[in-house]
Amino acid sequence: MASVFQLRRRSLCTSSSKWRVKQVTISNFEESLQELKTHISSSDYVAVSMAKTGSPSPPSWLRPLPFDTAQTAYSKARRAAHRFQLLHFAVCPFSVSSSDKLLAHPYNFVLFPRDELKMGMPAYSFSCQTSLLASMARRGFDFNACVYNGISYLSRAQESAAKVRLGAALSSCQVVKSSSSPTVADTIFVERIRSRIECWRKTRESSGTSTGRDEELINSLRNIVLGSELFRSRPCMTIDVCSERQVQLILEMLLDHSDDLLPLLIPANSGTIHAIRIVLATSKEDKESLERELQNFEEEKSKKIRGFREVIDSISASQKPVICYNCLNGVSLK
Repeated sequence: MASVFQLRRRSLCTSSSKWRVKQVTISNFEESLQELKTHISSSDYVAVSMAKTGSPSPPSWLRPLPFDTAQTAYSKARRAAHRFQLLHFAVCPFSVSSSDKLLAHPYNFVLFPRDELKMGMPAYSFSCQTSLLASMARRGFDFNACVYNGISYLSRAQESAAKVRLGAALSSCQVVKSSSSPTVADTIFVERIRSRIECWRKTRESSGTSTGRDEELINSLRNIVLGSELFRSRPCMTIDVCSERQVQLILEMLLDHSDDLLPLLIPANSGTIHAIRIVLATSKEDKESLERELQNFEEEKSKKIRGFREVIDSISASQKPVICYNCLNGVSLK
């Protein structure tokens, strides 16, 4: 009883004049996200609430049954709620100060499932219930800000599909050597690729020292035949592959015999790797610098693709206690 009274006394001491509710749209999302991460890391617990376009009422065959497992019950709830979308998500990190006051930092995130990547994700259409929309309007929800400035988002599965469709080159930083012994076909394939790469490197080196017009023309023709290109002002070549085994063999060969060649995996629309782009760096330090540059670029691009899901990931990664209100069906949306 004393702890309950103590908590109530703390809540009465909370000061709301120092921090107003922050309205977050797409225009101030990046800066607000950094502030929210700081407040979450220093908080004692986090409270969340959300509003969606409808309240699912599943048919009888989708209602959870007493003998359903947790996964089955969640799948049923998710399927029933999937046709509705989140429009509003409120987050409030709470912390107890040294002066025994309860400090709150509330955020209101305005969401809208906008197809920013022109890929039909997260949704081209969704269902609405007029009673819930009217209730949101009575509480002062700004639907204009929602439609025009709402923050979009993608689920993890949609993020993976978007990266595959964009066809972005992926850096292969970690290469695990295969435990199986190479076959004769593997040895022939590796030697053929190694010979092609060595010929390409010699052509690049000779092109930098040649002075005659005839030699420059010959080297240019060789570069065209060998598929030489430029990637971020560095020479590169593309090798087509037909299987994951060939990808593994090329990566192992480059790992053992080169310190200045950086392989980049190029995915196809199906998600499999259809080619490897090999970039020639000027030195080992230049290779490491390019790897860091690509990792930072990939992280920034992933943030843009994920959108509002960065907030969910931050709350989850903090491992702080979460108090939810009206969130069971909302969480099952994605």
